[in-house]
Amino acid sequence: MAARPAKRNGLTGAVSRHPAAGIIGGLVGLAAAGTAVGVAVTRKAGGRVRAAELTDEVTTATEQTAAELRTDDPLGSASRTADRTAVVQTDDGVPLAVEEIGPADAPLTVVFVHGYTLSMASWTFQRRTLAAELATANGHRPAARLVFYDQRGHGASGRGHSENSTIDQLARDLDAVIEARVPRGPVVLVGHSMGGMTIMGLASVSPELFGPKVAAVALISTSSGGLAELNFGLPELLTRVRAAVFPVAAWTMRRRPALAERTRRMAADVVSAATRSLSFASGNVDKALVHYVDAMIAGTPVDVIAEFYPALAGLDETGSLEPLRAIPTLVLTGDKDRMIPKEHSELIVGQLPDAELVVVPDAGHLVLLEKPTEVSAALTAMLRRVSAEQGARTAG
Repeated sequence: MAARPAKRNGLTGAVSRHPAAGIIGGLVGLAAAGTAVGVAVTRKAGGRVRAAELTDEVTTATEQTAAELRTDDPLGSASRTADRTAVVQTDDGVPLAVEEIGPADAPLTVVFVHGYTLSMASWTFQRRTLAAELATANGHRPAARLVFYDQRGHGASGRGHSENSTIDQLARDLDAVIEARVPRGPVVLVGHSMGGMTIMGLASVSPELFGPKVAAVALISTSSGGLAELNFGLPELLTRVRAAVFPVAAWTMRRRPALAERTRRMAADVVSAATRSLSFASGNVDKALVHYVDAMIAGTPVDVIAEFYPALAGLDETGSLEPLRAIPTLVLTGDKDRMIPKEHSELIVGQLPDAELVVVPDAGHLVLLEKPTEVSAALTAMLRRVSAEQGARTAG
């Protein structure tokens, strides 16, 4: 069958002659780029954790898959219970799913922003540990409220127009969450990967928030730019192959998502192996944890993945770091992160001389899941310091 030229993307090669090969290669390339899109679709993880396009349109399949994801939680489904749930509308009408833990009137609120192709479920370990350490006042422990939400197109949140798949829009979404759930502040923002980029984007579009309302920031396994130049530790040949096939895969993922979804399932074992290798530093990661990650990523539609990729590849938020100079900033990374190497965290710290840099040994890109104790300890220490400073300021 003759192939259609994909003129809008500057492609003239055959898109449909060997679509599966092109999409598989593209999915592997995307996994190497930090998306981990091709995953093993197990019996439990295989359902789509699709977002409802409207608040009241939650399908039975979505509800079942969400329940399965909670069941697959490495800490058990009880760790995913929430004191409150809410829906926040963005400026373009997209509903964002929000869950909260801790007293509604807590003097400090922590908002967690997850990474590309993941969901709020990626914070499961921090959710449990910080809830125990910080959510209720007990001796010297500060009272805090924890707020988690799914970014647009991810998890249980809705989808917007493809042209709004940008870091600026994600920043405005975060602003909407803060305005709706933390109207008075103070608030601490914690972001992983694309979540950290979202926070930097917020510093660009709303720098006036940093200091008066945003009291501190934690940037985990993230970057301020230059992602398109990464080779992810791959041999030069594989890097060339990825660059050659990704445009075809990206075109198909956006224009023929049903075909791309079928191919994702067909290539599950291949790309899941790449995902596991590139996301974790350890070679013996618990299979249950890998399946848990698989379930999150399986809920991200392939066309959403393709729509957001250009925003990440073209990211340049170096100029957005200036507002963070006014507040305590924690920069944390794994020393063996192949997706966003620790040098990117070091570059951020170079722009923020007062920031604290924590490099976790033997950890990859999903450090928050691979080394949860170290990540939670660093966050707890920062939050206790911020809480003490806020308390002293209030008392003064």
